[in-house]
Formats: sequence, structure tokens, C-alpha cells
Amino acid sequence: MISRNNSDLWSTRTSIYHLIYTILVNVTVPLPLMFGLLLIPVSANSAAWKAQQLMDFTAKACLFWEETAELATGATIGPAEISRIEVRGKQIGVKHRVPVDHQSYLELDVIGRVGQQPQFVSTLYRAGGDPLLLVSLSSDCSLRAARKIIYTERGHALNIVSLDENFVATGEPEWLNPSLIFAERDSPESLIQSNAELLPIRVGMVDSGVNYQIPLINLHLARDSNYRLIGYDFWDMDGLPYDAHPLRSDFFVQRHGTRTASLLLREAPGIELVPYRYPRPDMSRMQALVEHADNHRVAILGMPLGSNRAEEWKVFEQAARAHPDILFIASAGNNGRDIDDQPVYPAALDLDNMLVVTSADDFLFPAERTNWGKKSVDYLIPAEKIALIDYSGEEIKASGSSYAVSRMTALAAKLKMAHRQWTAADILAELRKRYSNNSVLDWVSTGYIGDPLAGGRPVQLKLLPDLNIGRIKGNLTALKLPLDILILDPRWNYQRIEQTVQKAYDILGQCGITIGDISIHSFEGEDYLRDLSTGGSRTLLEAASMTNLRVVFARDTRMLNPFTGEAFGLGNTRKRPWLSNSVWLMLDIEDTGFALAHELYHVISNSGEHVEGSENLMQSRTDVDNLALTTQQCQRAQVNGLANKLLQDNRTQ
Repeated sequence: MISRNNSDLWSTRTSIYHLIYTILVNVTVPLPLMFGLLLIPVSANSAAWKAQQLMDFTAKACLFWEETAELATGATIGPAEISRIEVRGKQIGVKHRVPVDHQSYLELDVIGRVGQQPQFVSTLYRAGGDPLLLVSLSSDCSLRAARKIIYTERGHALNIVSLDENFVATGEPEWLNPSLIFAERDSPESLIQSNAELLPIRVGMVDSGVNYQIPLINLHLARDSNYRLIGYDFWDMDGLPYDAHPLRSDFFVQRHGTRTASLLLREAPGIELVPYRYPRPDMSRMQALVEHADNHRVAILGMPLGSNRAEEWKVFEQAARAHPDILFIASAGNNGRDIDDQPVYPAALDLDNMLVVTSADDFLFPAERTNWGKKSVDYLIPAEKIALIDYSGEEIKASGSSYAVSRMTALAAKLKMAHRQWTAADILAELRKRYSNNSVLDWVSTGYIGDPLAGGRPVQLKLLPDLNIGRIKGNLTALKLPLDILILDPRWNYQRIEQTVQKAYDILGQCGITIGDISIHSFEGEDYLRDLSTGGSRTLLEAASMTNLRVVFARDTRMLNPFTGEAFGLGNTRKRPWLSNSVWLMLDIEDTGFALAHELYHVISNSGEHVEGSENLMQSRTDVDNLALTTQQCQRAQVNGLANKLLQDNRTQ
């Protein structure tokens, strides 16, 4: 079975089967469940079956089982076929398949745990296997859920309808294959006659499809000369690759492809999207998918999916080798393991035209849950708690290596747009040139791409008038602390900044530290750089080229463990040297002067230690009444500050 990366913060709509299976994974089923025939009277005409009849059928089974711990007997058109229901090799229940007539059959799943009433789930199917109705009962035989699937005249599943206790449709339908109506946009066809080089790059995303009713998605869909969608659903084998992934039940679908596609389009808005729904029923169709992409000038294919079975990916491997000019970008997966030892496919395939990526945390390690591999995985990319659009059209944050695929696919697409003649090999060579990084080679083969958005609007700094800082109180020596101040959010007004810096110098004055040269700059550039993040800070600070201890008045933080104030000394930035000797304050921080003094001390002393249970400044939480620094603390700040050239000794000048 192919599955999406299992830790990618899926939709909160969870299959009832999935809930039950999760609970019962390690449960042994009572022996009586293994025997008996389902002989409950059924209608001889499936067309007459309604949800209420399926409910009656299921309720009789449930009530009879409660009394006898055996399945009922009675009139039927045939015996039940009985099979085990297993999850990860452990039996959790029994499935009974019963013919209704020559056009349909039903399945009753009895899922139980030792000593407790089992649960009952009935599903009515057409003879060809198309699901029609589902009724799920709680252990007390009351209705837990009822759903039906609506089909088009051509037999394609259109949507899922929830039914209330009276079996009346309720709420909005959950779409499976809605009609596609293109939004109005400027046609790119006119560009062909003027300059074909201006045509958008086509980028494919192989996932569970997309919600093409969302404007961001719809406006970027690639269309052919006849104004038809170029993407394709290789699961249902039709031209409507709508975002739907029935994980364990056709009645409870999960959504994923809209998320990955929306992130791709946000980071590479100039592309045309070619969405594919991957062929879970028959993975040999991956050859047709790759050939379809090649025939429609798709240069890059993102693949945020995978499985543990190598045999499922043999056809894809052959197809990828046969199309060396397509760049494939695959996910390392989210199992928290080394895929060199425990492979995930297609990531573990040895393909010259495929990149494998995983999600990085703030310290340049693989993020929690995500996979790695010194041979199989190429790059670490930050993809945790990243903003994107959900299937519903709402803004959410999600995490996982699937989103590292989206970010790398966008980066590769932008390189292709800038260099139309580049092949997959050229893009790979450029990425290695830019992003090779020895500090991450314990986890991946090549490097770390901290800021895939770098290269947009250039960073510009404007020198501002000097701050008005008064005389510093305290037992002053000749140690000066020069600062380079950078304002990322204009809501940090001058008065607040002056008061903050003044208070910090006043507090540090007890250690003989006084005012040094201060420069202050405002910022213009890409909006995301106004927030603290590991990768974005590199783009910002390297462009700023500041030499003194840097104080950054930021808008917010996008770090995984969010703090309103952060200090980066030499000790906690070995893998992130661009952050060293910097202090960041977020807009909503309280007691700014005390907080700045606290964070400055961390950097000057090159120590992350906190002092608890005293009135010391370096308690883990700043307080206006906790200002003291001991003699030993001051000595550490003076010695390390001078050694690391953060403090200046006037006696040597």
C-alpha cells in the first residue's frame, strides 16, 4: 500500500476505521468472532436498499451479538464469506461479506477487544466494488456515523454525503470529483508569437490531487491549446485530479495535495501547475504519468509521497531513467529513521535525475519524525510549521518532509525560469555549487538550504539618526559595548527603542560596561525576513554586513520553540555562524529593557546559564525586580566579552 508521509499533519477529519484501528492495534479478538455465518434477512432487491435498511441490518447484528456472542441465523440468499481484519499483522476483527443480489453485496466488519462489546460497521457495495452506503454503530448499538456516496450518470464518485439520525443529508457534501471551471486569467498563448521564452515553466506535483476550486490553485493550472486541463488523475483514470485520499475507507477521505501545491505556488508564483493524482490502485501507471509529463513539457516533478515496498516503484524507476531531462524531487519520509538502513521509496532509488529532501529543524538537524540518510537524502530544508493553504482554503501551518519537497520544487523551478536552457543535470550542479555544507553531512549527502526564498527583492538598509542615550549609571570601567541595531518592523518606534537600549546599558553598568558606538538601520526587503528564522536570518544578516554585536528588533519569530527574546552567542551557533553575536527581540515582548540586558549578557558572557531562586538578572524569566549580577558573572562577561571582541577596552586605545 502506498501512503503519504505519515507525519505530515493531515486533515483533522479522521476515518472512523482509522480511529478504531488505532485503538485496537494490539488487541486480540475474541474467538467467537472467528466463527458463524451471517444469516440475517436481507432484501432481494439492492435498488430498494436505503440507509435505514442498512441501519436495521447492522443493528440486528449488533443486538444479537450482544445477547449471544455469536452471529445471528435466519433467512439469507447465501452464506457469508469470513476473513480476518488485520493491522500491522495483528488481527483486530472479522469481515463478513454477504451477497444482497447479483448487483450488490454488503460487508459487515465486527471489530472487538477482549471483554468489551465489539463495534459494527456495515458497507453496501455494487457488484463491481463501488461503495454506496456506510453505517457505523457504537458499542451500545447506537448510530455513530452514516454516509453515502453520490455517483454521476457515468458512474464516477461525485461526493460524500453525511446522514443524520433520521438518515437525512446534513451539512455540505465532501467533494470527490466536482466539475472544473477555470477562473479567468490572462492567456499565455499570446506570448508564443512574441517570445516563447516568456511562457511559464510547467511543474508537476504527484500527490493526492488538488482542490482546484481554490482560486490560488485554479489560476495557476496548466491548460492546453484547447483550454483543457493538462493534469490527470491516475488513480481514477480521468481528467479531474481532485484532492482525495481514502486512507482506510472510501467514506472518510484525507486531503494532502492542496497543501503541497499551495506552498509550491506561493514560493514559485510564476509557474504553471500540472497536478497529478498518484495511481495507488496500480503503481505501474507511473510510467504513463512520467510520459504524460514529458509530452506536456513538464520540466520538474515534485513527489511528496512514498512507501516501504521497492517492487511498487520499479516501473517508476525505469520511466525516470528513460527521461533524464525531467528533474524528480522526492520526500525522505516522516518515520524518524535512517533510510539508508530502512529504505523508503522512491527516495532510496539511485537516480541521477532525482533529488531527495527532508525537513530541517532550527539547529540544522532533521526535524522530529522526519527521515534522513547520508547516502539517500541530498538536502535539509526548513519545512516545519510553515504557512500554506489547506484543502478548505484556510490558512494553516503544517510540518514534514512533504513540504520540503514543495520548497525544493519551487527553488528548482525558479532556477529553470532564470535559465531556460538548463537541464536537470544543470539544476543539480547549481544546487550543489550553492548549498554544499559539510556541517550537515552526518544526516544528508550534500547540504542545507536554509532559505529557499533567497534571491528575491534585495535587502536594503537605511542609516537612521543616532539614538539619544544618556549617561550610564554604575561602577564604570573602560569597557565599551558597541551595538549595531536593525529595525525590521516599523512599529518599533524610536522612543521605545531608546528606552529599551538605555535601560539595558543601565543594568549592564553594574559590570563596568558602558556605551560604545551605536549604529541604527531600518530594513527594506522581502516580508518574511521581518521574522526570526534560522535560514532567513542568514539572508538578512549576511546582506547587512554588521560587525558589532547585533540587536535586531523583529516582528515575530518562526522558530520551532518560539520565544519573544533570543540570544545567539558563539556557543549555540556552531552550525549557524551567521547568527552568532546577535540578540533578537520580538514586537510583543514585555519589559524590553530588562529583556535586552538579559539577552545581551548571554551573548557577551557566551553562556546560556540561568540562575534560579534569587534576584538575579539571569533567571529564566526576566522580572523588573530581578536586576543583580554577581561579581563572578561580571568577571565572566568582561573576560569573554573582551576575548570575543564584543567589548572594547578604552585603555588600549
